[in-house]
Amino acid sequence: MLRKISPLVVAVIGAGLIAGVSIRVLSGSEWDASVFVGFGEDATPTRDYAEQRLGSVFLRPSQGHDGKFFFVQANDPWVLEPDQHAEVLDRPRYRSQRMLYPMLAGGGGLFAPAAIPWAMLLVNIVAMGAGTWVVARIAEEMGGSPWWGLAFALNLGFISEVNIGGAGVVAATAAFGAVLALKVDRRVLAVVLLALAALSREAMLIAAAGSALWLWMQGERRVALTTALVPVAAVAAWAAYLRVQIGGASVVSEVQEIGWPFYGFIEAFSSWVEDPIDLVVGVAMMVLFVLFIRRVLISRGIVGLAFAGFAVLGVVFTEQVWRSYFDITRAVAPVITSFVLLMFLSQNSAERTGVRPSNVLQ
Repeated sequence: MLRKISPLVVAVIGAGLIAGVSIRVLSGSEWDASVFVGFGEDATPTRDYAEQRLGSVFLRPSQGHDGKFFFVQANDPWVLEPDQHAEVLDRPRYRSQRMLYPMLAGGGGLFAPAAIPWAMLLVNIVAMGAGTWVVARIAEEMGGSPWWGLAFALNLGFISEVNIGGAGVVAATAAFGAVLALKVDRRVLAVVLLALAALSREAMLIAAAGSALWLWMQGERRVALTTALVPVAAVAAWAAYLRVQIGGASVVSEVQEIGWPFYGFIEAFSSWVEDPIDLVVGVAMMVLFVLFIRRVLISRGIVGLAFAGFAVLGVVFTEQVWRSYFDITRAVAPVITSFVLLMFLSQNSAERTGVRPSNVLQ
């Protein structure tokens, strides 16, 4: 009989896969770690900012990607000198709200600019391994094999986040970590992880709300309120700090990704005609949302409820999110991993009741 694999081994495999791909990309770009940051040819403010600190950098077409903003933030993660750093961000308060990933990649402000592109990549590789371990453990708690942890490492959305120096892997690792903590009765740890997830990507407040709903349904109403309110308070406190440091409009006023229901999806069709891959993935994602919500309603467990709000959020995303498969899969990546777990493992009664498999067998 084959020996049961450890979640740690699955985590090493997950991190190893993304590390291997990263090494291959680095070797083809003369070992320039800025290839994973996403500086853009036409994004003059961040391009000039990077070239002043790094010299020549790898440039992507047009405006590049989000990693270029995280590079700026990592150089001043506490927003102590906004006139030198935050001023080159397209939406300073909105970008600066996502503080955990650049805080880690910048060593809390201690790393030199030349070290930050490497740190951004390393943080994401480590987070990919940690997220894989967490999902492997969740799969175990649902009565399945730890191999299902690869549903995190092989998620196209998370791989794309690593490719452009995004914060999504760190945020999702913390959110799935909170789900695991709730399943093993570590309530305080879950609240802390949900707050950290929201400080890495504010949309992870959805995970806090979904987790709170699950706790409320379990009859743990005081814990449910704490789970919902603490992450909101953390995000609000950092937003207030940004108003003091940067000033100006609120974070919410700078959000451009939310619009009328289905409008962004419909508008994206005009660009999808030119790219069949975007068309196939875009339609597939909308179908996935429907199937995912159905599985959530069947299982009524924490794994689904924690991320159900992302399917709703997908409906109101604007055309700029829906336009490319690259962006839409990143935006709702937690849904993809969660759906895989629900599809193949949620039949287990422990997922519906919150009772751990070890207790069910006793």
